[in-house]
Amino acid sequence: GPHGSAVTMVWSVLLLGVLVGQAWAAHYVSADDCDWRTGQQPSSEVALRCRLQALRTGPDGTNFSLIQPDHTTSLTVLCSALFTESHLGNTTFISLRFLRALHLEQCKLSEVPERAFVGLTELRNLTVRTYNGDWGALSLALAPRALEGLGLLQQLDLGHNNIVALPPTGLCGLRQLRSLNLTHNALETVAGLGCLGALAELDMSHNRLGQLDDGILASLGSLRWLRLRHNRLDRLAPAALAGLSQLQLLDLSHNQLSGGLPPGLLAGTDLRELYLQNNTLSLLSPHMFSGLQQLVILNLSRNHLASDGITHDTFADLIRLVILDLSYNQLRQVNGSTFQSQYSLQILHLEHNLIESVDDNAFSALYNLHTLMLSENRLSHLSVFTLNGLYVLINLALDHNRLENIHLEGFRNCSSLQDLQLSANRLSTIPDALQYLHFLISLDLSDNLITSVSNATLSGMPNLHILRLAGNRIGNMTKGTFQSLHSLRRLDLSGNQIANLEHGIFDDASALNVILLNDNLLEDINGLFMNLAHLRLLNVSCNSIAWFDYALVPRQLKHLDIHQNSIEGLGNYYELEDKMHLKIIDASSNHIREINAGSFPNQIEVINLSNNRISIIHPFTFMIKYNLTKVNLTQNRLQNLDINAFRLKPTKSALPEFWIAENIYFCDCSMEWLQRINSLDGQYPQVMDLAKVVCQMPFGRRRPRLLLTEANSSDFLCKYKSHCFALCHCCEFDACDCEMVCPENCTCYSDQTWNSNIVDCSFTAHSTIPSRIPMDVTELYLDGNDMSHLSSHSFIGRKNLRALYLNNSNIQSIHNRTFNGLVGLQALHLDHNKITTLQGYEFENLTSLRELHLSHNRLSSLSNRTFAPLRSLEVLRLDNNYLLEFPVWQLRSNALLRHVQLGHNPWSCGCGFLSRFQVWARGSPLRDAAAVRCGRRGPFLLEFDASSCGANGTGWAEVPASPAPPHPLPGLVPLLIAAPSALVLLLLSAVLAACYRRQVKLWLHSRCGLRLFDRASEAPERLFDAFVAYCPKDEPFVAQVLAAELEGGGKKRLPLRLCLRHRDLAVPGCVAEAAVVEAVQCSHRTVVVISEQFLRSEWCRFELKAAQASSARRLIAVLLDDGGSQDQWDLEARQCLRAALILRWGERRFWQKLRYALPDPQRPQRGSEPAARA
Repeated sequence: GPHGSAVTMVWSVLLLGVLVGQAWAAHYVSADDCDWRTGQQPSSEVALRCRLQALRTGPDGTNFSLIQPDHTTSLTVLCSALFTESHLGNTTFISLRFLRALHLEQCKLSEVPERAFVGLTELRNLTVRTYNGDWGALSLALAPRALEGLGLLQQLDLGHNNIVALPPTGLCGLRQLRSLNLTHNALETVAGLGCLGALAELDMSHNRLGQLDDGILASLGSLRWLRLRHNRLDRLAPAALAGLSQLQLLDLSHNQLSGGLPPGLLAGTDLRELYLQNNTLSLLSPHMFSGLQQLVILNLSRNHLASDGITHDTFADLIRLVILDLSYNQLRQVNGSTFQSQYSLQILHLEHNLIESVDDNAFSALYNLHTLMLSENRLSHLSVFTLNGLYVLINLALDHNRLENIHLEGFRNCSSLQDLQLSANRLSTIPDALQYLHFLISLDLSDNLITSVSNATLSGMPNLHILRLAGNRIGNMTKGTFQSLHSLRRLDLSGNQIANLEHGIFDDASALNVILLNDNLLEDINGLFMNLAHLRLLNVSCNSIAWFDYALVPRQLKHLDIHQNSIEGLGNYYELEDKMHLKIIDASSNHIREINAGSFPNQIEVINLSNNRISIIHPFTFMIKYNLTKVNLTQNRLQNLDINAFRLKPTKSALPEFWIAENIYFCDCSMEWLQRINSLDGQYPQVMDLAKVVCQMPFGRRRPRLLLTEANSSDFLCKYKSHCFALCHCCEFDACDCEMVCPENCTCYSDQTWNSNIVDCSFTAHSTIPSRIPMDVTELYLDGNDMSHLSSHSFIGRKNLRALYLNNSNIQSIHNRTFNGLVGLQALHLDHNKITTLQGYEFENLTSLRELHLSHNRLSSLSNRTFAPLRSLEVLRLDNNYLLEFPVWQLRSNALLRHVQLGHNPWSCGCGFLSRFQVWARGSPLRDAAAVRCGRRGPFLLEFDASSCGANGTGWAEVPASPAPPHPLPGLVPLLIAAPSALVLLLLSAVLAACYRRQVKLWLHSRCGLRLFDRASEAPERLFDAFVAYCPKDEPFVAQVLAAELEGGGKKRLPLRLCLRHRDLAVPGCVAEAAVVEAVQCSHRTVVVISEQFLRSEWCRFELKAAQASSARRLIAVLLDDGGSQDQWDLEARQCLRAALILRWGERRFWQKLRYALPDPQRPQRGSEPAARA
């Protein structure tokens, strides 16, 4: 045996064991990557098959030398399908001297070197398939002497290699080569094959050959098969096939040959099969097939051949032709002389042409023809001589034509017909010509215009097995119609207008196996099928049947389709479930309301009841349906299911599959089992769409609808009025704690285990807490009532209460120990009430409380110990209240707190409070920090900057009441020698300041808050810094741009107090005039936003006049883009704005100029609130 240390191969190889007597094969060991087999006959030949990642060369390369050579005659190497490049070294297989077959599959080789196959002198079969074409431009190149030494090679397969060219003389050493496969390459010429004189089969399909020149294959005198399909051939030289005297098969299909073949191309060959399909040939010359008396198969389909391109001499020499395919061309007529010499023809394809007429006796010479395909043409009639002479014709296809009539004796001369296709024509009656077809087995008359069927029209066909009459206009039918069709097995009457069938109409055709009556107008099927003992499939779907019973169908029936009718129940009056053999039933899209064990035979396997009105499934409906595999109950009206509705007999075999989604399940406490049905024992089916089942929950306040798989056990609830536990002995007395009594005007729910007990008293006009709330209540809903206060001990004893809803109940105060005894309370909702203060005792002993909702109240005062007892608190909502200085940093003691909302409260603007607030907020679970601000309209907490506080720390960014006086200019330099220089500098500065005094004033004001050369600011006795007048249509600009910038403030400036006309003076018109005048007088400045709408409005002009009359010097006009220029204003507007400061929106330094024109804001006093709006 081998030693592992001696193995240098990448892949495992075969090793030869010790030869012991005659049993050598027992010691021929196979490695993990290889498998082997011996020949069928007792011999020493072994075929080896190995799977590798890739072929490699070098010291660590693939080593074949350790394979026992004496018995290995065949080696197949299959590389990985992934792209891993392989390399074939010199003398790779030199040790396998007895190898007769070598196959290299999927090894991504780019080259076969010159000495790759040296030593394989016995090789007969060589295959190299790299599939390089699957990986882009990678191609295989053959070295000139790569195949040298393979003198006995008979079969060479080089397909799927993307070979671009063959070495000129690389194949010349293969003197005995009989078969060459070069398919799926990139060859553009057949050069390099001239020295293969013994070659019999050449396949160059799927290459890039464009033309064949004269004599290019002349040296291949032994060639019998030549396949050139799927190339790009568009030109053939007249002598391209010269010298191929033994050629028997030529395949030129799927190329680009156009016009006609050159004269004499096929002369001198011995062709038996010629394939020219899928080209663009349009002309067949009279002598194209001359001399081809041995031709048996000719395929000319999918070309552009026309009738005038085929003459009487075209097929004259094809006397042994058996199969001729002219389908998918442009033939318009079949001439009487076209097929006069084809007496051996057996199959003729003429389908998918444009044939409008067939000459009389056109097929008379084809007395061996058994299949004639004329489908998809334009034939309108058949004469008495159209099919003359076709005595052995068996299959005739005339479907999809325009046939309106057939001569009475049109089929007289082809009476051997067995399969006749006349579908999709224009026949209005069943042709009388059919009476001669005594051997007919299959007749297709579907999709015609037939209106009636009688016994007379169907006579003369005693052997008919299949009759298709679908898609016609057949009305009612009477008994005796099928009297002569004793052999009929399959009858298709679907898609007609049949409303009534006489009882026993099918009894004459007692051998029927299949009846298709779907898509008709049937209302009753009573008396139609009961006597058909051989019936196996019945389809009466898409009708108007209203009543069904299993007594209406034979007991041997296997497949029943009654879907899309108006059936209200699956009747079983005679209790036939044990006697029926039905396997499949489709009763979907009906009006079925309930099902039980008698609704299906016991041998049923597949049931489809989707899209019905089923609301009741009785217990044990499927209990004894032992063969059941699939049941579809989707799209019904199922609400409640008994736990035994799907119960099955215990079984160890595969469980049936049920589909039950798309119903309106009402998942109360009796439906919890359905959630676990797939994990129950083997007595329940597997529900395949359980993840799609949607439940409507009894208590919809949580989640009205949810997926069944997402529901918790506490979601499956049932209503109750009262309940007395088995161990409770005081239910007959009042005040019994273990008796569950639902309070008056409330609704109560519980699950099966009573672990969930919900009392819903929402919106029931209670003014106090209802009496006799169950002691075991787990969720109590009292929201939407009118309770002004909550008295002490209102919920005492309800230790299991986990959620209490008191929101929206007009609560104003909470008494001491109101929530006493609620040791298990986890969520308390007191939001949207009118609570003003919490003294600190309200939430004592609520140690399990996790959520406390106090938002949207009127809280202005909270005791510092209000939340201290709430050790488990996780969610706290205090937003939308009136809180000023509650020490929120004390919430650090609530260690589990993860969600806090404090926004929309008028928090204090004191620097000390805001500093501590901001420090706490940085690491706190505050979720709405962006909504926390100082005062109602003050700065936001996130913008607070402690450095902006005044020296005394009394308020945020507090500044003196009046601006500091300007700094005096620096003194003169004491040195006398610098006096002239200083004087010059002083004079220059004065000149520059005079020239640019406005820019200097704006710069100093915006940077330092100083006002030079101006009078002192106004005394802070006015309520507003500015009144803003504007047109209502300009409110978006004023509110979102102008007011947002001026009222927002910043790090170095305080916000201004603005009074906006349409925001803060929303008063009726009768008092608006006085309010505007008063607002102007209470403001330091008046800002007028001038636009086109403002100038057109009379009311806006009044505001402008009021501002001008109060003080024209305090008037500032902001001119928008559509306000026009001052020259375009009327006289009244120019008069009012004559002394006003006019600023245009968008001009340079607009905000600096506007702030300079407005008074400097005053720092508020400590503890004061921002001024109220007018």
